Amino acid sequence: MTELQNQGELKRTLSIPLLIGFGLAYLAPTVVFNYYGIWTVDTGGMYPLCLLITTVLMTITAYSYTRMVKAYPQAGSAYVYVNKSVQPHVGFLTGWVMLLDYLLLPMVCYLLLGIYINEYFPAIPVWVIVVTLAAFGAIINIIGAKTASIVDTIIIIAQIAFTLVTIILCVAYVAGGNGAGTIFSGKAFINAEAFDITSILRCSAILCVSFVGFDAVTTMAEETKDPEKAMTPAIMGTCVGAGILFFITAYAMNIAWPEAVAQIQDPDTGVFEFFPAINKAFMADVFFVVDNCASLVCAMAGMGAVSRLLLGMGRDNILPKKFFGHISPKFHTPVYNILLVSVIGCTGIFYADNLMGAAELVSFGCILGFIMVNISVYMHFYRHEGLRDGTKNKIMYLVLPLLGAIVLAVAFIFVGNGAKILGCIWLGIGLVYLAIKTRGFKELPPEMTFEE
Repeated sequence: MTELQNQGELKRTLSIPLLIGFGLAYLAPTVVFNYYGIWTVDTGGMYPLCLLITTVLMTITAYSYTRMVKAYPQAGSAYVYVNKSVQPHVGFLTGWVMLLDYLLLPMVCYLLLGIYINEYFPAIPVWVIVVTLAAFGAIINIIGAKTASIVDTIIIIAQIAFTLVTIILCVAYVAGGNGAGTIFSGKAFINAEAFDITSILRCSAILCVSFVGFDAVTTMAEETKDPEKAMTPAIMGTCVGAGILFFITAYAMNIAWPEAVAQIQDPDTGVFEFFPAINKAFMADVFFVVDNCASLVCAMAGMGAVSRLLLGMGRDNILPKKFFGHISPKFHTPVYNILLVSVIGCTGIFYADNLMGAAELVSFGCILGFIMVNISVYMHFYRHEGLRDGTKNKIMYLVLPLLGAIVLAVAFIFVGNGAKILGCIWLGIGLVYLAIKTRGFKELPPEMTFEE
């Protein structure tokens, strides 16, 4: 009996619908509303164009993930792919930089919940809300991935329903002779007078964070029924489905309120100005409830994903194996990792003044991680496996992944300097840890083991 079997195995309980539900929970469909005011103003009303560009870019990267998850269907995601396809030290640093994103996302979500709920119910302190919800998220994740995915899916349905209702209300409003006065408006998509490539690319770079749900799906490979068949449609379904929904929503809001660029008073809360502008003020309150639910399931999904990433690094003994590589024999989930992430989530109450700095770090790590996954496809299939013959192989394993990496590198240029500085500090800490672990890089990190 293997050590993994002694500790307990991850249960294969997840189907394609539950995987897509998990991925959508992680990216949260209502995030398109959170960014509405900021990017509508900053891009001169071309928020839908930015979403379209980001969707195309992320689809290329999502395809790279489908290739790699078939090659290495284990927990650990980008860390595993780069570790095995590029170089172990680089794999560790890739996992390390993406680890920051995964650790921070639940913290940011719980903090946002604490702040928003406290605004409606001032008698409840922020810290009580954060700690209570973090504990709830931990319990759901400890019980099992299937339970968490079912909870995610229920709330995802509410988010999608709210989004579809918003689209319908926008179309009805325009059909009644309001807003742009027409359903098909080129200016709602691209405004030549206000076009600024810097703003468009900066927006697209930050919006990459909104698609990290498809990456989170890959961390559940060991808990998926027949992952070789399920992972590709789950990853692509999460990415493309979210992109289409985001684009249609932003476009509908543009045609309903074309004057938003000039009339939005506070871009950070622009969505709360949008609904009164189309005579549907009650929807702002509905959005408050639905979006808070979205933040909760996003935090829980993030907790589930990072606990599996830590599990992969723990099994490899990159991080202490007894703690990070442990699977509960009773619950068949990485309980220690879940509890650790919950504690980190609670520390969000101490970082309210630096919320934006923490949020920006997510784009730093996810873009670097996505770049490395694209490079992994090229290295694994084109270089190591020698799949170079024929036009199809060249497109699949050379052109697409390198194109994805290059475009992401361009997008990375437009990430905020503050996030770059903080991200580099985190990366430096990882580099020092790796140097100590490998005795000055004289040794390779321990190999990832794929025990069943």
